[in-house]
Amino acid sequence: MKKKPLAALAIGLTLTSVVTACSGTKSAPSKEGQTTPDNGENGSPLKMSLGVMGGPKTPNSWVEKQLEDTLTQKLKRPVDIVPVFYPDWSQMNTKINLLMSDEKQRPNIVWTGDTKEYPKWVQAGLVQDLTPSLQKYGKEIINYYTKSTMFYHWSPDGGGKIYRLPGDVPEAGTMTTLLRKDWLDKLGLKPPKTLEEYITVMKAFTHNDPDGNGKNDTYGLAGDNYYRSLVPFFYAYGVDPDNFMKMPDGSVKFGSALPQVKTVLGILRDLYKDGVMDPRMTTIANSDNTKVDQIIVSGKVGSIYRFVSYLNPSYPATQSFKANNPTGEWMAIDPVTGPDGFGADQPDPQIGWCYLLVTNTGKVDDAVKVLNEMATPDTFALINYGKKEEHYKIENGQFKTLVNPEEANKLGFANFDWYIKRKDAANLTNTPEVTKLYEHNIQTTKAMRDKIYFAKAIDRPAWDKYSADVKKLREETFWGIITGNKPLSAFDEFLSKYEQIGGKQIDEEANKLFKSEEAERKEFDAWYDKNIVPYKK
Repeated sequence: MKKKPLAALAIGLTLTSVVTACSGTKSAPSKEGQTTPDNGENGSPLKMSLGVMGGPKTPNSWVEKQLEDTLTQKLKRPVDIVPVFYPDWSQMNTKINLLMSDEKQRPNIVWTGDTKEYPKWVQAGLVQDLTPSLQKYGKEIINYYTKSTMFYHWSPDGGGKIYRLPGDVPEAGTMTTLLRKDWLDKLGLKPPKTLEEYITVMKAFTHNDPDGNGKNDTYGLAGDNYYRSLVPFFYAYGVDPDNFMKMPDGSVKFGSALPQVKTVLGILRDLYKDGVMDPRMTTIANSDNTKVDQIIVSGKVGSIYRFVSYLNPSYPATQSFKANNPTGEWMAIDPVTGPDGFGADQPDPQIGWCYLLVTNTGKVDDAVKVLNEMATPDTFALINYGKKEEHYKIENGQFKTLVNPEEANKLGFANFDWYIKRKDAANLTNTPEVTKLYEHNIQTTKAMRDKIYFAKAIDRPAWDKYSADVKKLREETFWGIITGNKPLSAFDEFLSKYEQIGGKQIDEEANKLFKSEEAERKEFDAWYDKNIVPYKK
């Protein structure tokens, strides 16, 4: 799956400035992108076009045929699925905007990422309210997504509407503290429970030759150039520098500007000076998954705050690590706690990073029927992994593919990636142990989830205007302190400059939104209880 880097703000979705979407025309794009009549009644043929960004983008694939056959059987009418493949990421938004501007080419279902064009589409009546159709035909969808996730996709417009669905929502806790269990055993150490014990273990991993090669060539800690790699330290002090934090007085404050950050920067500075931190963590060059995977595969790192999926034996980086380090073994531990006993794993906002819109080019009921079937565990597995025993098998609880990557691409596996992407047991690539860890992390993330304000609004003028300067100053200051190029007192200078370069306006804006969204959430609660709960299981 594509991992979206965590921004300085976990900005959610706004559904403001919207009007009631039109009921839709009785047409659907043909293979050539033109519209053809489709009454959609009495078993008449259904042609459904879907914007596609994920997967190999294989036309007329085996997966496409399987999906059509499944839908034909389940909906009791002939179904023709028409993928509309998007170009690469750099051209994706341009393509989507062109499609949305031309009714003859506009797909029935549009896949999109974050875009400020979305409210304009709603206002123009180009997308439809999904609520009535979800009530009638979307049980799989509304059972899968949590109430919190649905809030971020809800509009108070006209008494409450759902104009878009999340295509891919990460697990509640996607990351965890990973340790080399084989190094712990070799050095006679126990898994740490406190930050102090964690630091002791990392120092031992650095200085006590855990790989037994007689060389000083290991690091206690590694990761990418994001603050998420330093979560065990910041969270032990109850602060997240990448998010807005709820204060005891009911206000919110940008986490980077809280005093606890200074204490953590001092700890990290000492670890860097002691050689415990991999120096590659401090460079922007180490900001993508590929480079971090290479570091992990080298077998020279004892701990990393990383994705839970690394514990899947089928994960590519894990396979390479095991090939290079046959006796190496990673384990996950619960969050280490700080001096006040606080500790947590990083919570995902549960907002989703991509979305599905049903446009005005067809019947919303038909689109929801298609999406709901794609969301069922059996169909989800079929279009992502193929048929059991023919394309994959489950051996000792582990997913084993029976086709190589080239064959998988030809078959079209994951062509419909990020279409109601399930992260529960239906995701067969997760072992039962990994699935249990994801479930466990719902609890280990809760303490920090309760402290963070995840904004719903996308219209944030102050943030848009000042955040680039704020983040630039933050990176220069924080990483400068960690590497010893700046004194710890530079943090105090950051605080004073933060106010001067727009921090005051950013905080004021966030507080206004926080109060309005708290009120909106109460309105949503009543709507959800009336419009969703009765239609669930």
